[in-house]
Amino acid sequence: MTPVSGRLAGHGGSPPRPTSDPWDGFERSLAVQLGRPGSSGAIEFSGAPERSGRRGRCVVHLGGGGSPAWVTVGTSDHPLAQELLVHSSPPDAGPLARAVVGACRDRLGVPHPQLLTLRSEGPVGRGVGRLGLVRTDCVPIGLDPADSPHPVDVAVEVTGHEDVRERIEVIVERITGRPTIVDDDGDLVFDHDGHPVHVTCAEDDASARIWAWVARGVRSRTDAAVELVRLNREEEWTTWVLDGRHVMQRTTLVVGPFLPRHVQFSLEHFLLTFATTRADLAARLGRR
Repeated sequence: MTPVSGRLAGHGGSPPRPTSDPWDGFERSLAVQLGRPGSSGAIEFSGAPERSGRRGRCVVHLGGGGSPAWVTVGTSDHPLAQELLVHSSPPDAGPLARAVVGACRDRLGVPHPQLLTLRSEGPVGRGVGRLGLVRTDCVPIGLDPADSPHPVDVAVEVTGHEDVRERIEVIVERITGRPTIVDDDGDLVFDHDGHPVHVTCAEDDASARIWAWVARGVRSRTDAAVELVRLNREEEWTTWVLDGRHVMQRTTLVVGPFLPRHVQFSLEHFLLTFATTRADLAARLGRR
């Protein structure tokens, strides 16, 4: 019978090559993840649940901006008791990753890093796919706080009313597919449903107003006022006002800081409402 040592030897009797420790690769990948610029938040690593349904967990916390970072562990026997393993100030990704590996492998008894699951909060969760673990907090793309925000959801500071006007112009042209003009009053003007719509950007405060005439020369100011009260009670995002004997629809926006998503929603709602109500209002309130 061939000796056991002989059966384990490689070709030519050479000893088998030692396999690499998967925890080493996991530790390196985690250190890269924790060391990314701007990382803040928390990542929780968990092992398989026990019969009781409880599971141990290890959490790495990053304050961001040079604030302290630390790692805690809680076993399944005492899930509410979190033991502080390492505290790093300023944050040092290497020792933090090393503490996570030690906690998961030695304290939680997880034999292989691929048996871990994770969930995260905050920017530190961006790119955790490189760790190759199953996430227990999976949510649709775009709804995860760790996802990179779309530019339309990023608020920006503006330098003045001309800056605001240029930014709104881009949104108007993207929504309508048509160019705008700037009139003698400095308003953006564009056509919608066969009628001009104006956007006035205030010079003295961070606001902009979308507006358009609905009816010019109403038959009865009293009847018009009663109708507009009814409309304004039912509508949350835009308003109708009586200016002399004319009816105007308008929406006022706060644009400091400038949030493209808010402007886009307000503009789309204004245009939809204007297109669906203008003709009927003009017929009922305008001149015979």
